[in-house]
Amino acid sequence: MIIGFLGKGGSGKSSVSSQTAFFANQRKKPVLAIDADHNMDLSYNLSGGELPKVNYFSHSLSDLQRAVGLSDEEKYSEAFLRDNEVRFSLSPLSQQIADYSCVLNNGMRLMVAGPQTDNVLYGTHCSHSLTTPLKILLPLLNLQKDEVVIVDEKAGADGVSTGIVTGIDVGVIVLEPALHSIKAAKQIAELMDFYETPHVFVGNKITSSEDKDFIVSELGQEPAVFLMESISVKRNPSVLVPEWNDELQTLCEKVGECNQNNRLERTIEKFKRNHAFAHA
Repeated sequence: MIIGFLGKGGSGKSSVSSQTAFFANQRKKPVLAIDADHNMDLSYNLSGGELPKVNYFSHSLSDLQRAVGLSDEEKYSEAFLRDNEVRFSLSPLSQQIADYSCVLNNGMRLMVAGPQTDNVLYGTHCSHSLTTPLKILLPLLNLQKDEVVIVDEKAGADGVSTGIVTGIDVGVIVLEPALHSIKAAKQIAELMDFYETPHVFVGNKITSSEDKDFIVSELGQEPAVFLMESISVKRNPSVLVPEWNDELQTLCEKVGECNQNNRLERTIEKFKRNHAFAHA
């Protein structure tokens, strides 16, 4: 299952995604962690603060396009607008994933978008281009039953509007008990609904019952779980914290219940809709 973590900057989405990856890894599930946030907090957390040497997947678009039978000049959307039987996998490991990932000491495999490139800094591309390869990889990634993919997305609603979320199975929208964090979470949820991608909310940085009540009141519903403020996560984010164990178990169960196993179908429909809109 592919789980995408989203939320306003500062909500703690990288912390929650890291802890979820540690939780799945501890339970002997094969984990591919994808750091799509240019801050690379997920990479830092999972690697124990030692950012690994890895080919950034932001450079993989040409390789992925060739793998699905496209030329460099063709739009990646063409892979979903015509018959395409190419699929990627973790077992056996597809060459394209092997080339743009590394295995960490804890056994998890990590892919990293990487920092801003010269093309972005000098204005020839926007920063969203760094995660464009995921629009090909994620929908076409076939997973075995126990395989887990954790995607730490860019902060805010902007990244969601690119439509990348059709390639995830379930979104986890992380929010804290702050008005603007909840407002951003609701904006993200509206976009997820537009792309028909299931999602759940996680209330993070909870210090009191008043925090929980405020979130429920402003959000209009109770999140899947509440995560208490954790000094351990703040000071040592590279270790699984035991105090979140029950909540992470519940979160994984609720995410599993939401999974519709239709990300490829959703992605095909998105590109058909986009094509029709462009040629109307």
